[in-house]
Amino acid sequence: MKAIQLFSIVVFVFCVACNSEVKNYEPGMQDKPASVLVFDKTKWQTKEGRNYPFRDKMVNDVVYNDTIRSLQQSQIIDLFGEPDRSNDNYIYYLIKQERLLFWPLHSKFMVVKFKDDSTVDWIRIHQ
Repeated sequence: MKAIQLFSIVVFVFCVACNSEVKNYEPGMQDKPASVLVFDKTKWQTKEGRNYPFRDKMVNDVVYNDTIRSLQQSQIIDLFGEPDRSNDNYIYYLIKQERLLFWPLHSKFMVVKFKDDSTVDWIRIHQ
């Protein structure tokens, strides 16, 4: 019985720790969160070691920007640089990552999904 309780606690902690934050945004939305920094292409692409020191401070300016949402896939890649990862109609930009030595403990990505005509379908934060 104790093993079942212990297992339940471990599963609960694991589920709570694995948070997937999805922020839905519609163009023209009024209650969008403020960014610490305004988007700057040079700062966005700045990389120090494995980290991007400015992305987390400006990601809200990107996610909630109607102008960026009107761009084509090639324009997005020109603006933000090569994505950290991509597959099918999705591209992923690493925002920040907490590590324990070589193991990632927590990662935050900006995900851009494109429609078949290469226009932006949505932009979201995934943690």
